[in-house]
Amino acid sequence: MFNRRFAKLVKLVLITVSIVGGLYYLSGFIDGDTSTALGNRLSQEYMDSFWKTYDSSKSSYGSSLLGGSGEKGETDFRSPEAKLKIKDFYKTVFEHILDYSPAGKTAREFDDSCFDSGDISTRPDSYKNWKKLSYHQLSHCMKISPSEINHLRGNHKSYVDKINELVLPKGSYKGEGIVTVGGGKFTLMALTMIKALRTLGTTLPVEVFIPPDEGESTFCESVLPQYNAKCIYISDILPDDMIQKFTFKGYQFKSLAMITSSFENLLLLDADNIPVKKIDHIFESQIFRSAGLILWPDFWRRTTMPAYYEIANLPYNQNKRVRNAFDDITPPEVYTKPDGDLSEVPFHDMEGTLPDPSTESGQLLISKAKHLPTLLLSLYYNVNGPNWYYPIFSQRTAGEGDKETFISAASFYSLSYYQVKTSVGVDGYFRHDGSGYRGVGMLQHDFIQDSKQYMEAFEYSNTKYNNLRSEKGSISYDPSYDPNEFFDKFFSRKKPDGGDESKADVMFVHCNLPKFDPYVSWDTNDLVYQTKHFRSFNNKKVIAQFDIELENFKFFNETLCPYENGKGKFKYLDNKLSEERWPQMCDYISKRLQYLKESHNEALGLEKATEA
Repeated sequence: MFNRRFAKLVKLVLITVSIVGGLYYLSGFIDGDTSTALGNRLSQEYMDSFWKTYDSSKSSYGSSLLGGSGEKGETDFRSPEAKLKIKDFYKTVFEHILDYSPAGKTAREFDDSCFDSGDISTRPDSYKNWKKLSYHQLSHCMKISPSEINHLRGNHKSYVDKINELVLPKGSYKGEGIVTVGGGKFTLMALTMIKALRTLGTTLPVEVFIPPDEGESTFCESVLPQYNAKCIYISDILPDDMIQKFTFKGYQFKSLAMITSSFENLLLLDADNIPVKKIDHIFESQIFRSAGLILWPDFWRRTTMPAYYEIANLPYNQNKRVRNAFDDITPPEVYTKPDGDLSEVPFHDMEGTLPDPSTESGQLLISKAKHLPTLLLSLYYNVNGPNWYYPIFSQRTAGEGDKETFISAASFYSLSYYQVKTSVGVDGYFRHDGSGYRGVGMLQHDFIQDSKQYMEAFEYSNTKYNNLRSEKGSISYDPSYDPNEFFDKFFSRKKPDGGDESKADVMFVHCNLPKFDPYVSWDTNDLVYQTKHFRSFNNKKVIAQFDIELENFKFFNETLCPYENGKGKFKYLDNKLSEERWPQMCDYISKRLQYLKESHNEALGLEKATEA
């Protein structure tokens, strides 16, 4: 059993270069309903029809899969005929969404004991609560009736059947680049992120999705082109009459941005997510070429309802444990008690379920050539997210939104993906008034370095447990096993000044609370205590890579101040500030910039800062 398991795992690793769990082998479905066996067959049929529309150069990932990889910056390549065809394609997709979206919405009624002790992480202080993630517990959290499940299942099947009949027109997507969502304050944040990219030397083109009715003509026509960037709109791929039938909002814009983007390969970044290293190479990495979808982890363990698997007709095996939280390498015999009682084991440790931890979707790397089905199904989940799928995926735990729609859609189609193993980090500061720690940014790590560490972990585990089997004939339960010891061994290291740090570099800093909004910072006098400015980001390793606060306030000072220089560029600020108040914001920016310059060396641990 052990040798068969590892032979299978070795094969998987060699094929996908350490693509990790979450791949479904859909040979059968719940209740034996072969008429709904959409899995591998559906995925293969869809991809076969997809490939037929493109040039024959299919074997090399950088070649002409969708008309060629394209020159960087060439984002307006679609011919008038191609533009009409892609609009027809997506008009049909959205017609199917209208036809097969479930009626009504969940009442969002929860059992009183549902996660009553808060969100559950993968760290040791949450071990005592892992039993709350069992099948029984997750099934008795949010209330959903059998009739609702049947209604959702029927519509889900009908939508998938219909999009399986579609063929994406040739010339729809091309090249590679970065996509983000603007509109309102996010337009300013998007440009702040783009400026950081250019400061660090990243040359990839950027497309900023502007939601309907947001305007931003000056920003799009005069500001963005200076940075090898452009605005894109849902009207680029969808006729106006179809747009009028939907009211899009919130997380849905990210799905819309990805299908609207002209890029074949894209990095989706939230506007408040700052890359802190040069990333031109990301699309050439072996792990991306193999997987086609890279995801990053959230802090929390997965809480998806078992009912989702009924809705999507996905099989799972409650009697077969295949991982322990994020550890999908160590053989289950090591951490599964010999008595065979799995009743309190987290449901998402079982075969056929989505792997832990949950996903943080502030960044996502995807190939449309490999994952167009993922995009179209996640689009369906997001359009129907607020009413149904968001609470089904998260059950009122932290971060409810689009985060689980992408991994769920990819897993439905048995498409490969890699979710970064290195835990998300936090940067922030202890409040000066003694009221505790304030986290200001999520630190997400270099997926290329992380995937190499995962391979090292696999090779180590394979050798260790094969040797044990050879010596003792079997692998025994180890009561001292700790999944975090596994993690620490391969993905972290001791810092010279004490504590631990990740082996992989930080690649993105998701600055979600507070966001880099100069108006709000000035209006609330944030990051000032007793008239003195202070830093909110304090991770020396990250500051050495890119001093986010310093660089962002340099940009604000150059772009927004004085009033004559900043007016008219950002509708958000024009609406917030009068000509009389604008200089007050600029005064805050100037003073903060001066402090950040003077405190840079101290932030790196080199010398004492001058107080500002």
